[in-house]
Amino acid sequence: MTKVAFFYATFPRPTETFVRRELRALDDIGFKPDIYSIWGGNSEWENRKINRFRFPRLLTLFFWLPYWAWKKPKVFKTILCELWIRPCPNLQNWNETFLGLAFALVEAKKFEGKNYELVHGVWATMPATAVFALNRLIDIPYSMGAHAYDVFRKGGDWLLNLKFKHAQFVRTSSFSTVKRIESFGVSSAKIKLIRRGISNWPKRDGFHLVNSEKLEILSVGRLVEKKGYFCQLKIARELKDIGIPFRLRIVGDGPLLGELLIERNRLELIGNVEFLGSKNQSSISKLYLSSDIFLFTGIVSKNGDRDGIPNVILEAMASGCLIMASGYAGASEAFIDKHSGLSLNPYNAIEWIEILRRFWMDSKSFNSLRYKAIEHSKKAFNIKRTASALFSTISER
Repeated sequence: MTKVAFFYATFPRPTETFVRRELRALDDIGFKPDIYSIWGGNSEWENRKINRFRFPRLLTLFFWLPYWAWKKPKVFKTILCELWIRPCPNLQNWNETFLGLAFALVEAKKFEGKNYELVHGVWATMPATAVFALNRLIDIPYSMGAHAYDVFRKGGDWLLNLKFKHAQFVRTSSFSTVKRIESFGVSSAKIKLIRRGISNWPKRDGFHLVNSEKLEILSVGRLVEKKGYFCQLKIARELKDIGIPFRLRIVGDGPLLGELLIERNRLELIGNVEFLGSKNQSSISKLYLSSDIFLFTGIVSKNGDRDGIPNVILEAMASGCLIMASGYAGASEAFIDKHSGLSLNPYNAIEWIEILRRFWMDSKSFNSLRYKAIEHSKKAFNIKRTASALFSTISER
């Protein structure tokens, strides 16, 4: 069995349920990579050791920095030139880049004796920086994941070009992100489109309205610009104006909560729109089943950030909700438009209102869409299939 290490920024992270699902599925097929968490995390997860980076190790940079600069001067020159000619996208990426590089500098000698055949950075930011630097210092082969946040926000990660150049393969999960990666000059042969998977298809008690007195609508996601929640509040206001009773529950937390609450109150939607804050996966699963419709109004934010295929859409499909999703970026790749979901313009509230009105008048006419969403999620996003594809890619590299 190939000896591989997976690198995460922080593991486990409560919001990254798909990451844990994939590790369990890989374990089921007999592949158990070592887990490294660079920035905090737990020491153990489901009886598996997590190799957490100890920050006091950074003090040894006073020794390792000149050591590697003397031993690998060309590597230092290449990286420093890239950092110099390309502006840093943002302060967060500055921190991630230098922590990833520092990790590699102080840990590289340890990794020489671990005999890894591959080290894989799950994200294109800090984890990929760490495995890229390990590769440059001690020649361990590496691969990396690259998803929408990694490659679109502010033009992408600071060292993205170098990381793409030397990676054995780049795993991503949406066609929109594939196209973005290709724009960096990465060959299509190196890019591996492997969807994120789901493992649970809850049994819904039929497709009748959950509440005969009102539409039950759900949305799940961080309260950030790219989720388009201000568009969603506009849709809610229009829905109220035409007299259709509804409740919209929004699950998630984030920096826009205060502004969104002000806008909800301004639009006189206090009795219709509820912000529930963050919820654990068990609670969210119950909310899917107690909702008729799932809304996703993702947009392209001012800094270029956008979603690929949000995992919440996959989960809502598996739970039998009617999927109404933005046609921006990769969200509508999760389903077949007008067959297993509906792709809409988040800025055109009238489109959404007309469908919601029809659903309220005759929800049965949408049963086929909801049934096909469940079936499509089983075929396209089965975690066993996606995890097997990742394992095959690692084994055959």
